[in-house]
Amino acid sequence: MKHLFQIVLFITIFKSFSATKHLNQNLESNLDISCTIDLTQVVDDMVPVTINVNDIKGNSITYRFPKVVQGTYAISDFGRFVHNFKAFDKKGKELKVSQTDTNSWEINKAKKLSKITYFIQDTYDLKEGEINNIPQFPAGTNIDPDNYILNLHGFIGYFNGLENSNYNITISAPESYKYATALSLKSSSKNLEKQAIINNFYASRYFDVIDNPIIYGHIDIETFNIDDIEIVISTYSPNKIYTAKEIKGVVQNTMKSQVNYLKNYGTTTSRYDIQIYFFDGEKINPKDYGALEHHSSTVMVMPENTPKKELYADLKYFISHEFFHTITPLSIHSEDIHDFDYHNPSFSKHLWLYEGVTEYFSKLFQIDQGLITDQEFYNIISNKIKRSKRYDDAMSSTVMSENILNEPYSKNYPNVYQKGALIGMCLDILIRKESNGKKSLLTLMKTLSEIYGKNTPFKDDDLLEEITKLTYPSVGTFFKNHVEGNAPINYQTYLDMVGLNLVDGKLLVKGNSTDSQLKTKKHWLNKQTHMVIFEHVNVIPMTKHIVLRDQTVVIVDGKIISITSTKSSPKYDADTVIDGTGKYLIPGLSEMHYHWRDNKSPIENEFKLLIANGITTARNMAEYDGQDHIAIREKTKKGGILGPNYFTTGPYLGYDQLKTFEDIERIVKEHEEKKYDFLKIGDGVDIPKENYLKLLDEAYKHNVIVIGHGQHNLPLEYSLRMKSIEHVEEFIYIFQEGNVYEKVDNFEDSKILINDIEYLNNAAKEIKESGLYVAPTLVIFEMILQYFDEAKFAELQKHLESNYLTRGEYEKYLTEKNHYRAELLGKKIVGIDSDEFFENFFVWMKKFTKILNEHQVPLLTGSDTFGMVVPGFSIHKEFEFLQESGLTPYEILKASTVNASRYLGVISMEGTISEGKNANLVLLNKNPLENIKNTQTIEGVMLKGTWLDRVQLDEMLEEVASYNAIKR
Repeated sequence: MKHLFQIVLFITIFKSFSATKHLNQNLESNLDISCTIDLTQVVDDMVPVTINVNDIKGNSITYRFPKVVQGTYAISDFGRFVHNFKAFDKKGKELKVSQTDTNSWEINKAKKLSKITYFIQDTYDLKEGEINNIPQFPAGTNIDPDNYILNLHGFIGYFNGLENSNYNITISAPESYKYATALSLKSSSKNLEKQAIINNFYASRYFDVIDNPIIYGHIDIETFNIDDIEIVISTYSPNKIYTAKEIKGVVQNTMKSQVNYLKNYGTTTSRYDIQIYFFDGEKINPKDYGALEHHSSTVMVMPENTPKKELYADLKYFISHEFFHTITPLSIHSEDIHDFDYHNPSFSKHLWLYEGVTEYFSKLFQIDQGLITDQEFYNIISNKIKRSKRYDDAMSSTVMSENILNEPYSKNYPNVYQKGALIGMCLDILIRKESNGKKSLLTLMKTLSEIYGKNTPFKDDDLLEEITKLTYPSVGTFFKNHVEGNAPINYQTYLDMVGLNLVDGKLLVKGNSTDSQLKTKKHWLNKQTHMVIFEHVNVIPMTKHIVLRDQTVVIVDGKIISITSTKSSPKYDADTVIDGTGKYLIPGLSEMHYHWRDNKSPIENEFKLLIANGITTARNMAEYDGQDHIAIREKTKKGGILGPNYFTTGPYLGYDQLKTFEDIERIVKEHEEKKYDFLKIGDGVDIPKENYLKLLDEAYKHNVIVIGHGQHNLPLEYSLRMKSIEHVEEFIYIFQEGNVYEKVDNFEDSKILINDIEYLNNAAKEIKESGLYVAPTLVIFEMILQYFDEAKFAELQKHLESNYLTRGEYEKYLTEKNHYRAELLGKKIVGIDSDEFFENFFVWMKKFTKILNEHQVPLLTGSDTFGMVVPGFSIHKEFEFLQESGLTPYEILKASTVNASRYLGVISMEGTISEGKNANLVLLNKNPLENIKNTQTIEGVMLKGTWLDRVQLDEMLEEVASYNAIKR
């Protein structure tokens, strides 16, 4: 898509909150006017309109269409699209009508006037060059069998002097049509003979008529609520490429953040409509697409053939901008806007306020609400500075605004969205600095809205003086020099106030910012700066096999800012100082094969066990009935649940779920739509080859990552097409290609375990070359051996960790109901005792894990948390078995930190202790590089910048144990 900045002057309509005051002396100022628009009687692509009115007092009256629609800053002359205009008296006799100009019809003997009829031609069908001044598309009209865009200023005019009259609007449309509008609906009925639906709307004045566009036709409609605001999304996509449901998913979070940002300001509407017309680029292909803002709605015209990623970004941009017009000019506006003359308009001086401040808020709220990073916000600002230089930087903003229809001012209009936004930024920073963070541009807008409001306009010439009185003399000086005056703004002056430098067109953070600069920036970006320092700590950064002795690690707002020798480190005024003398700091650990064991225990309990054991990243490996791990992930991400960085697969998938190609297509699509991180094949025993290949093909099309168990009936190469394989045990079955459980007299004669070293080395080499990750999950297998051993099983029943099992889990695994004891204990498998069989498996698994590691296959640390494989604690046991397998402590830590972060695609922010990374850390009392068991000597955990000491971690463990004790 071309840059919309350059194509469309972002069309945002300025509201007039009462009609013009130019009343003719002999006219009633308030009458009932009835309008009928019949979409079932379209002739030659034109819609018939009837206007009924009575009791006109004057001898003549003029009916007009707008010459200019507020906010388009262009002559539209909607009277050009009116055809066969006629007036009639009460007896049906035609009255004399004279067209006095393009948009005006004078009607003689107005006292007898009963009705007016005419036909309306739409504007969407007009081609560039066909006529001059084609109305901008979001302000235009569409008449099409499938869709009608009723920007009502293109269908209904006004009687000069009667703009404050009540309007009753009746629209007839085919009964198959849907419609959407914020206009007040009085009643609705059906005409069975015409197979039409008839809707009766009401508007208290002409402003309300043109302020509430209507979309009719074969459209999609979706609604959702944000606090007390109903959001209605309606879309027309001729080729069915986009749907309202899809758009809802794109914009919902953005709008929620906007409402949250404005929570202290107050909202001005209870309903907000987003009406989107997607053009196909063939029959209709405008250059000036964009959005037209109204009090309670916006009309958008967008290209249907835009790639989704680009379109989504554009939609977010437009909605971010348009919705903030509920502040300006909807609740704060001048007399020129309040009393807008549609025929001979004059314009306010304050486009910098209406459009510039709106554009600024549309960017600031994103950093305020955490939708973008600091650097992304800085890039937006630097780009606006760069783009503003394309226009006349010495042009007075107020003079340009007042003369916007004329040159050279009109060609500089796009700078409203660049320099106008930057004016807003400079004012915001200046006010925050002067008030020491107590006031801002948004609080100023709130004050102005309380003084004026939607029904009380300000005087254009008095606004800047009024704002200066409400703020500071420095603000008045800024207005005099850079808004009224023509002096270019030195942006560095204001960026200095927040510790930023503009260097070669880029915004960079000053390395030696003062406390004053940092505080102003904190208020500006809504950053509640919190500093934590580890002093005299030994750092194991995991960037390489090294220990950095006696270091000071500085964390600000959850980010690692610096790692320096304590001896040379400057003194900081930190919120929390942690003495790390003799202790070791490592990156947070990962549990890469987690299962929520029992829905009867809240997920918060599970997370407490993980966190208390130093786990700051977890990958859930199945979504079972009654669980919603997407909701858990999002709530955890937003801080609603104290939990690790959370990733999840979708439901556990076996052959029963993947029987047909239709099943596969549906499931993959569901994974894409629900935004699971992974699709997990839970059982590869019975999945036919063609189904497996179909699954991979569909997953590739929809960018869904496939992981899970191996394909037991297929050669190794097929399983290597996934991103990772869970359980090293799976290779036993993969190597046999389905013959694992062949009947033999004894274990020695079976080929269940392949111990040919050359074969295993070649397999490991093939696995390494494929890029596959492997999560061995040794601990879950070893636990089976403990279930078989009578003495160990008795110990498990009394073990401290059994307190962290729910009643259901305890009964299932620590009583004779235990599946392995009930069904396998004392039994023989391929001729040998079951406990010996599983012991042989376990020995082989450790051997092959070592071989995989020797070939540098990236390993992950996971424990498959069921039964006495208790979340959190079990990862440390997994570490011990990996060490028994031959991995060094450093290799084990790498698997749990660096490898996990690379696998999850978050290595830029996680996995090592490095400047700029997220502060997910574990403080240990002993060096884990000497013995991996030392990862259990946890002194404290930092999760997303929040420090939890040993006392707090023990309290978390006690909370889980107490909860389970009560439930038991």
